[in-house]
Amino acid sequence: MRRSSRQSDVEVDVRQFTLHGVDYFIEWSRLLVGCSVFLPTTATKTQAFRALRPYAQQLGIQLVVRNRCEYGRYGVRFWRVY
Repeated sequence: MRRSSRQSDVEVDVRQFTLHGVDYFIEWSRLLVGCSVFLPTTATKTQAFRALRPYAQQLGIQLVVRNRCEYGRYGVRFWRVY
């Protein structure tokens, strides 16, 4: 997810987490119900869910994680469902 180049009065909530030695940055404040994010990784959906679970619990949201192959790249996609 890209950060807008214009200044905003609301501070964007950017979080970093590591999965299989790779750092990922997710702007949780912009992840609305129904939105999804694809993470190119060799991790399984269970491993990805375990890495994302602390953030979901802290923010009070629910995520669904699935293994995907998109545009020839293996990874996981997660959706915010609540």
